[in-house]
Amino acid sequence: MENTLRIKKDAQERGMTLVSIARKLGICRSNMSAIASGGRGVSLYILKKISHILDCSLDELIASNEHPRIFRNKKLQEMLHTIEQKNTDGIDKTWVSNIMIASSQHYKAARRIH
Repeated sequence: MENTLRIKKDAQERGMTLVSIARKLGICRSNMSAIASGGRGVSLYILKKISHILDCSLDELIASNEHPRIFRNKKLQEMLHTIEQKNTDGIDKTWVSNIMIASSQHYKAARRIH
């Protein structure tokens, strides 16, 4: 599954660079490049901030026939993709599934630590 976020394209259309977006987010240029290229997962929180900087909606940022990489963990990403394929209620429910998977994984990891 390839990352299909349109961050770089949308930034170029607005006369911005990934470096300028990274500065506004307060993250390293390398992290921004990794997010834009699909080498790194990205949170919904950061996606929302990027869409605000680019003055576009999340739909515009993600718009594509492919699914963006949300989780770094390949198994979690495949789980989300499976849920999205079965979903007949629209994209809103897939974001809920995304958050539920992330929350579940977080609490499993937290229990292992304690």
